[in-house]
Amino acid sequence: MLERTVLCHPVTHRAILPFFCPLVAVLYYSLGMLYQRKISRDDSLGAKLAFQLQTARFAGVGAQVLAVAAVASLLRYQSLPVSLPVWCGAMLTLALGQSLHMVWALRKQHHLTRPVSLVRQLAFSALLGGSAWSASIVLFSQFVSDDLLLALVTVLVIASVAPIVVTSVIAEFYLVWSCTALIPLATWFAWHYDARPFNLLLAGLLTGLPLLLATLSVGSRRTFGEMLDSSLEREAMAQDMAELTESLRAKNVQLQEARKQLADLAKLDELTGLRNRRGADQVFDMELSRAQRLGTPLAVVMVDVDHFKAYNDTYGHPDGDVVLKDIAAVLRSVTSRAGDLAIRMGGEEFLLLLPGTGEADAMATAEKARRRIMELSIEHKASPTGGVVTVSQGVVAGTPAMATTFAELHAAADKALYASKESGRNSITLAAFRT
Repeated sequence: MLERTVLCHPVTHRAILPFFCPLVAVLYYSLGMLYQRKISRDDSLGAKLAFQLQTARFAGVGAQVLAVAAVASLLRYQSLPVSLPVWCGAMLTLALGQSLHMVWALRKQHHLTRPVSLVRQLAFSALLGGSAWSASIVLFSQFVSDDLLLALVTVLVIASVAPIVVTSVIAEFYLVWSCTALIPLATWFAWHYDARPFNLLLAGLLTGLPLLLATLSVGSRRTFGEMLDSSLEREAMAQDMAELTESLRAKNVQLQEARKQLADLAKLDELTGLRNRRGADQVFDMELSRAQRLGTPLAVVMVDVDHFKAYNDTYGHPDGDVVLKDIAAVLRSVTSRAGDLAIRMGGEEFLLLLPGTGEADAMATAEKARRRIMELSIEHKASPTGGVVTVSQGVVAGTPAMATTFAELHAAADKALYASKESGRNSITLAAFRT
């Protein structure tokens, strides 16, 4: 039965795959839609305008300049109603004006600050350029031969088709130019269909060509639009990733600082603010090693609050905590030298670590602490040592031998403290331990 159950319910990668693949597809699609939504219509239009300005100021205007040169070459020996150099100058000035307008708009970043207005300006500029070309061909057609007219129309068609790839990103610009250049000319040929044998054919071709160009420009615009939008999406994603990385870096720094602060806090006694036993162990070994290496004295003073349990029983633990804080403040004040350290070992027991301190100075420091604590005059009715809070202390001091351990120093100071308690408390005992 067990074997049959396993065969009926195989849990393999083949069973999971049909569920996993759609999940991956949904996540991928959702991620893509997330960044597509980040690309606003104004951002997309601004990017397309920037591309249009960067390319059309050279490609579109360049096509017109070449067309002007071709027309001038074809008509250089023809008798025209206007001076050919004047016409060339006017058309080149118009083309140059369009180029300068694009350069100025790009430099002023109008594609970002006022994109809709810039589209209107480009459309109006295209309207002027296309109308100038259609009017010129209509004007010249009355004074040239059939072959030259066909050549002129061919030049205009080439000038309209050549820049389609780079000037149709903004459809309004390209369509206005091509329609105003070709459709009026087609209308004129249709109106004068009997003037030349091919006028009606040209009218049909010049009417259909804008429709074809419009279709091609839509495809070109879609292709370039998708490319630009994809580029913007990648930039947005890269920016978000950079911001996320920077945020993670900042969070990591904060986490490290918080961890350091937490580690420092873990070494401090929460009640008194002094170092606790955990935070002092490393200091003990470091100071002992330094004293042994340099041959300098080291003193350890054990401090214990007299009859502290009786104080808590009489006044309560909150008042007992206040007493410990006050005593910690006194011990901190008598360890003001660099390297001196006051430590709460636990409960009502404290330790003073005094590097570079001999027996006489250690006893003087202990006496100073005892006297200042008595001067606090903290009432202690349950204490048989004067009715105020007092402390007993054990001191060990000297230059430690290389074999001396801090545990031995601590034990000697603790033994001296016990002797102070046995002798009536509120006293200081110097340990007999030879360092």
